[in-house]
Amino acid sequence: MNGASVASSGSEAGAESRESLSHRWNVVLTVRPAPGAVHELLDALHAFGEFRITPFHYVCAGWVRDTTTFLDALLEAQQAGRPWTRQLSRVVPLGWTFEFVPESLKGKLEMTLERIAGQIAGGTCFVRVERRGLAESLDSAELERMIADQLFAAVEARGKALRTAFSDPDYIVAVETLDTHCGIALITREMRGRYPFVRVR
Repeated sequence: MNGASVASSGSEAGAESRESLSHRWNVVLTVRPAPGAVHELLDALHAFGEFRITPFHYVCAGWVRDTTTFLDALLEAQQAGRPWTRQLSRVVPLGWTFEFVPESLKGKLEMTLERIAGQIAGGTCFVRVERRGLAESLDSAELERMIADQLFAAVEARGKALRTAFSDPDYIVAVETLDTHCGIALITREMRGRYPFVRVR
């Protein structure tokens, strides 16, 4: 299952996964569950940037020089019928990343949300948190409510109107955590329409 934590001590895969989270990242990908799917996809993706497995089943993190160029390349490969693209489930291009401890997450989110609010012109939006790890410290539903409250207040403080909508919103704020690493994406309706693999759970 996507996002399920796996033990990593004593395994080569686990050691590589832990190392991956110390590198820069601006993309999260989930892979369709199948034997060999992760390695087949990563073999192909190395042509586009730096990609690594993580400590979570069928979840990879990567860094590319330009996320739009990367998404265009994925779309072209998918439309051309490249076999490896069948292993791709979802892609989330991240605009902001940072490290945190549970006690510092709220403050770091507040600073980031101020910047995100400046890119929102108003309309409709919802927040989705994909928490991986730290199950005893973080509650996804509580985080979603907190982020939505802060974001809507920051947007309204700029004189824009924002309301919640879960069906075809203008914006989705996707928050992806991998243990103590957090990435945030602002996904627009136009982006979802152009790239069918850019979506949240």
